[in-house]
Amino acid sequence: MTMVLRDSIGGNCNTKMVATMSAQEVDIRDSLSTCRFARSVQLIQNDMKKNERVDPGVIIQRLKKEVAELKAELAMAKGGEQRDHLSGEDIERCNAMVKDFIKSNNPE
Repeated sequence: MTMVLRDSIGGNCNTKMVATMSAQEVDIRDSLSTCRFARSVQLIQNDMKKNERVDPGVIIQRLKKEVAELKAELAMAKGGEQRDHLSGEDIERCNAMVKDFIKSNNPE
């Protein structure tokens, strides 16, 4: 029975348990078993949360903001400003390094 009620008992819902018993002596074992099961169900506590639909655009904006914050935190941890693009000076240095590399590996 627990398998049948698994989603209702442990899920995000409000569940009521109704236990029925028989007063006849031949059914005493089944009635006791039903009482034990009802008691164990009574002890279950759920933290219900409202199911909300969130606009994907809102999620994307929140994630972009989080990425920007993490980039800033990383830059601060590295001890400098993190840039997405190279400055003119950086480009000139890279070009000079490439030219030096090509000259040093030229078999002439």
